[in-house]
Amino acid sequence: MARPAPRTPVLLFGVLAVYILLQSAWWMWLLLSKDRDIHALQQQLLASGVQPELPVRLPEHTLLMVLGEGVVFLVLLLVALWITLRTMRHELSLARQQRDFLMAASHELRTPIAALKLHLQTLERPNLDPEHRELLAGHARSDVQRLHALAEQVLLASRLDEHSAAPVLAKEDLAALARSMVDEARGSYGRHQRIVSDIPEGLTVLTDASAFRSVLGNLLENACKYAPDGTLIRVGLHQADRMVLLTVEDQGPGVAEQDRLRMFGKFYRGGNEATRQTKGTGLGLFIVRRLLEDMGGRVEHRPAVPHGSTFTAYFPVHS
Repeated sequence: MARPAPRTPVLLFGVLAVYILLQSAWWMWLLLSKDRDIHALQQQLLASGVQPELPVRLPEHTLLMVLGEGVVFLVLLLVALWITLRTMRHELSLARQQRDFLMAASHELRTPIAALKLHLQTLERPNLDPEHRELLAGHARSDVQRLHALAEQVLLASRLDEHSAAPVLAKEDLAALARSMVDEARGSYGRHQRIVSDIPEGLTVLTDASAFRSVLGNLLENACKYAPDGTLIRVGLHQADRMVLLTVEDQGPGVAEQDRLRMFGKFYRGGNEATRQTKGTGLGLFIVRRLLEDMGGRVEHRPAVPHGSTFTAYFPVHS
């Protein structure tokens, strides 16, 4: 079960704010009380024929002054309280997402490392037949590739967070690249789904091929990760005006409504990290959004009918 967010700083700030308000009210009442006493003494002096040295000021004037300054102080205090609470909630949310990322990354690292260790220990056996040895070597290479991909995801997310990953533009046949990646997915992480594609024969444009590969890879792997076995995943690619549109549609459970505004955030994953069954680090959709934004494009999500998700990535075509 996820631990609740700490509330002690919020409670302390609330107690301090209430104390300040009570103290302010006390001093305002004390000021008005003293002003009324002074006004009463001045009236007594005037009635005795003695002119007070201080000018006579009506209590209503003091009341208006105190109320005016009190309202300004209250507004400033409430604004400061709202900003502080908003900042604290953001920091607590970020800390929780980073904790979830560490849990997810630890799990993602532990599995291939344990498998790689087992494969290498088995390969050390002197009486291992060549066929079995080659099979284990292939599994070891796959685990190393998985670790490399995870490290690349983390490094890319860090560069995108600093906006230090500038697009590298070159002429590229995106259709051929997309077909190649779809075929690769069919033989690896998407082998349990039915992946169909609507990709033209050729679509050569000036764009960042590495960014396109990362966007399609993340969207396609994300669809295969959440879609049930045997369901259909559609990949589409076409050009419209000055944009190349890449769509990935799945028949999975879809994205909960409360997660749709935050699913493109860094480290964000819906649900409870301690009980989640699907793998991931919460970086894929963040990388997709940031890569497209840095290129001048965008990514959109809409629920599929009757269930599932459709992601559309808009790649600008440079001249």
